[in-house]
Amino acid sequence: MFPTEFHRATASISYGSTTPITTIDARADASTPAPGGEIMSADAPDGDHADLEDPTLEGSYDPEAVEERWQRRWVDEEVYAYESEPEKDLNTVYAIDTPPPTVSGSLHMGHLYGHTLQDFAARFQRMHDGDVLFPFGYDDNGIASERLTEKELDIRHQDYERREFQQRCRDVCQEYEAEFTEKMQGLGCSIDWGNTYKTIEPRVQRISQLSFIDLYEQGREYRQKAPAIWCPECETAISQVEMEDMDKGAHFNDIAFELTGDASRDEFVISTTRPELIPACVSVFVHPDDEENQDLVGETARIPIFGHEVPIIADDRVDMEKGSGVVMCCTFGDQKDIEWYQAHDLPLRVAIDESGTMTDLAGDYEGMSTDEAREAIVDDLDDAGHLRDRESITHTVQVHERCDTPVEFRVSKQWYVELLDHKEEYLEAGREMDWYPEKMFTRYKHWIEGLEWDWLISRQRDSGIPFPVWYCEDCDHEIIARKQDLPVDPLSDEPHVDTCPECGGDEFVAEDDVFDTWATSSLTPLINAGWDWDADAEEFTMDKPELYPFDLRPQGHDIISFWLFHTVVKCYEHTGEVPFDATMINGHVLDENREKMSKSRGNVVEPDEVLAEYPVDAVRFWAASAAVGDDFPYQEK
Repeated sequence: MFPTEFHRATASISYGSTTPITTIDARADASTPAPGGEIMSADAPDGDHADLEDPTLEGSYDPEAVEERWQRRWVDEEVYAYESEPEKDLNTVYAIDTPPPTVSGSLHMGHLYGHTLQDFAARFQRMHDGDVLFPFGYDDNGIASERLTEKELDIRHQDYERREFQQRCRDVCQEYEAEFTEKMQGLGCSIDWGNTYKTIEPRVQRISQLSFIDLYEQGREYRQKAPAIWCPECETAISQVEMEDMDKGAHFNDIAFELTGDASRDEFVISTTRPELIPACVSVFVHPDDEENQDLVGETARIPIFGHEVPIIADDRVDMEKGSGVVMCCTFGDQKDIEWYQAHDLPLRVAIDESGTMTDLAGDYEGMSTDEAREAIVDDLDDAGHLRDRESITHTVQVHERCDTPVEFRVSKQWYVELLDHKEEYLEAGREMDWYPEKMFTRYKHWIEGLEWDWLISRQRDSGIPFPVWYCEDCDHEIIARKQDLPVDPLSDEPHVDTCPECGGDEFVAEDDVFDTWATSSLTPLINAGWDWDADAEEFTMDKPELYPFDLRPQGHDIISFWLFHTVVKCYEHTGEVPFDATMINGHVLDENREKMSKSRGNVVEPDEVLAEYPVDAVRFWAASAAVGDDFPYQEK
């Protein structure tokens, strides 16, 4: 349930006649002057306010003392604790699927804003109908936590066994989690601190591995050696959702390719921004309707500088309006190269390794970075008479959203969750939810409609939840862990079989990849509902069925395609239900000029400074002033 009154109250500070909601939200029931001048709280037992000073006697209200005292009392007396009491009628409790902040730094203004909105919902529903679950999570699983640990301890993850390094990550993150807890409690949020979770704790590891096994047994997962999106900076495969577009400066290079044999002309020109991929060229393509270049089809081209020969093929995926209309296919420059590679069964030439360094296939350019090789190859093409023109341009490239590094495409064995065949079902799941604001459904819809890849869930990292899989050394058959043994780490644990059921081999290789962090954080509704495998009943059950589906998913608009979509995927595939009834999408907090806050720009407003200057109630009142879903500026006035 997500009342219209609540939506109005949080969408605008102009509450009109909704005075009681103004009191609940903006004041956060921290303290309300009562007859006689005492500071009362709806949450405090009778008489608990007696030790508080009467501010009217002094003629002033001391928020620093009053707020801190009530915040401490709420925690000490577990005022907002939820105790599970499953009833016959399921889904009887208003449950909020709260976003776990990344444990890699301190709170920012967005945390203050987003969590205050969530608290409005929790307090409203608690006073409206009683039972509310308002939990808190810590996201300590991922590259951010891995790098934080390396920086804090001045170590390299490669120097440690995985379990040992993960323990060090947990130790470092625990210090930051304590800081997060203290600051969140100081915000006056009515969080149930007895219901917390960490995205890499053993309980979550078990649920994450159970999720993998369930999808595997359903036939929704597969392992395949195929081209995958790759970040050379992080040296791991990533999924489509982790890419974003970025405008970068580049050069459009017109390069002459020779024709061999008795062709009707000596050469043709190809325009490319990535000459460093020339050693990986495996074919040239022409559109079948391109009359000007039809004479090239069926001929053979010689690659400039490198000398190997490739076929010229007709294919209707060529963009005739781009460059000369003739395009080279390299393994791999982009997704179209992958499509051609698969459709025409082309050979594989790997010129760039996992770190973005040129391989021995690049000859004299081996060991150079792609940027270095690009310039060196252009210089040599010019010297050899193959460079016809070079033009400076700005174009859009796909980068890894975490580090802004342009992605590559590499062939490797990875694990995938099938998505493309269920796109309509995920769209229908989105339609079943209430969206606040409604316009945010469009982002969800466009993301699903634009999906071109299944979900790549394996990552080449050390800090993460491991796949519960071993492989037969002889035949590569997959040995999946038993549900009752979870959680497991194949690098430290032995498989439950002595011989391969496929070929009888007795040597096994551990899977050393870990799950994409979104493959585990997408399970938050199931984590909080206590989803697990009941071995006796041979079925999945929930310890707290009264919570599921959850009532509200609050989150930022920037992770609709990350967290919200993947949660729908996972929970729908496991339970057949949409995981939450409504989603509340908050915007970002900008600076006073409506620019995104950034440390490099020097326009970051630190929450500690704001809270040192103003009462928490004032910050909450500020959070209530924005329309839900819209980015809005922090204005001190």
